[in-house]
Amino acid sequence: MTDTESTPVRSMDRLREIAGVAARAANAHNTQPWELRFRADHVEVGWRTQYALGPSDPAHRDLRLSLGTYVESLLICAAEAGIPVRYEPDFDVDATRVGRLRPDAWPTASPRSVADVEGRRVWRGAWKREQVPAEALHRARRTAEEAGFRVAVVPTQAARPLLVRAYHWFFGDAGIAAELLAWARLSPRHPEYRRDGLNDVMLVLSRAEALAMRMFFAPPVYRVLRPLGLVRLLTTLSSGATRGDGVVLVILGKGHDPADEVEAGRLVTRLWLDLFRDGIHVHPQSHVIDCPGTVGDLARLCGATDGERPLVFFRVGYPATDPAARPRHPRRESAEHISA
Repeated sequence: MTDTESTPVRSMDRLREIAGVAARAANAHNTQPWELRFRADHVEVGWRTQYALGPSDPAHRDLRLSLGTYVESLLICAAEAGIPVRYEPDFDVDATRVGRLRPDAWPTASPRSVADVEGRRVWRGAWKREQVPAEALHRARRTAEEAGFRVAVVPTQAARPLLVRAYHWFFGDAGIAAELLAWARLSPRHPEYRRDGLNDVMLVLSRAEALAMRMFFAPPVYRVLRPLGLVRLLTTLSSGATRGDGVVLVILGKGHDPADEVEAGRLVTRLWLDLFRDGIHVHPQSHVIDCPGTVGDLARLCGATDGERPLVFFRVGYPATDPAARPRHPRRESAEHISA
């Protein structure tokens, strides 16, 4: 084989170098489900079933969105590294695959950077009263339209009743409560604290709140307290994401093709990185879409037409305190996302 013929293979192998940075991609419960599978002439992008959520993601929509955020983050990192690669969608649930990365003739330029991917953060704390500029919202709509989706802008006051109802459904489901506890890392002593899951820092919990969460979600305690008002208490404590003035953005798509949900995840990365560059943070709330009792009302609130359905729901705004003062979300070693 000549050097020219071997160049595409060497370029694809360089994806190993950027896999760890791309793993900063947003994903539900910080399970990091993606996997790169290196083949002779391409790289499969798939997922590991042990990192796919169950009751918390009943339609596996969040799984596909998370895989899309990873694909887009990987392509952004590849562009900056000068790696010529293109993504070909090829969703196959039996093969646990969403698509393939193949060598391309030239690197594809991206308006987003590795620094954007590395710096992005989700915010779950209190918000300033400062409003998101209309230009930022307009740009988000335009970016979504270019990708074949629509972004609806919903006032937080209008979205709040739906969020409260969805939280009540979320915390009232024993399977979801057990899964949330399974992925919670509420103390630095937890063996997976620095690798994955939802730790106390990510959830913006005080030591007392972390202790209360560990106690309330323990199955024996949860079973006893659930009919005694526990669900109502947890709903009240968690519904602050839409308090006050501000807006929620909802991504809407058409049809039910799983591959389209992966593409919606790619759009999420573009939108969130663009917003973050302007100092605007997000707080995703997927259970408003998962909850059977709120998804239809959310679609109507967004003015859904022609088969549109909500895919992603997130508050946007400015944190009341500096997010950079809090440690980053943990990630596994890049080698753990790669298979031969």
